[in-house]
This record gives sequence, structure tokens and C-alpha cells, in this order.
Amino acid sequence: MQQLPSAQGDRDQHYRNLNLWQRTGTTPASMLGKFWKIDHETYREFEDLLPPRYCAGGFRMSERLTGDIAATFVRVGNEYWCGFTDLSTTPPTHLVAHIALL
Repeated sequence: MQQLPSAQGDRDQHYRNLNLWQRTGTTPASMLGKFWKIDHETYREFEDLLPPRYCAGGFRMSERLTGDIAATFVRVGNEYWCGFTDLSTTPPTHLVAHIALL
């Protein structure tokens, strides 16, 4: 797991984090396990975009990067986070558990 710069109160940083793999010329799989702090407004905005796929701690986007890799939005305690998960090697439960230990 790797924490990226916080996007709490910074919508531009959220999009920079979401699109990091494109900006660095890597693959979508390189995003697995990367996560960052967001705010409640961003969490709600993305929950309302497409029908979310609810999971442990929050929801995954219906739209995938590739295969089963999707942006995942979770609430841990009073904080909101976004990260990339899949359902086999880096499931949402691992993301929530890792963040809970911070």
C-alpha cells in the first residue's frame, strides 16, 4: 500500500491522483494499493456519478480502469479515502484494514 498526496479540499489533486498511471506512463495495475485522503463532498459526488458497487467501507466505481481494477471510495472513522482495488489481490477489505492502522 502507498499513500499519495492528500486531496482533502483539493479537487485538482484528487484528479491528479486518479490519473497518475496515465501521467507516468505506467499500467492501471500499477495503481493497485495506492490511496489518498479525500473530503466528504468528493465522496458524495462520486457516489452519485454512476450506480456504485457497494463494498466493505464504501463503494467501488462501476466503471473500471481495466479488468477488475476500480477506484474505491471508503469511509474509515470520520475520514474519507479513495484508492484502487480489485477483487482478488487488493480487495476493498485490505484497503480499509490498512487505513484503519494509520
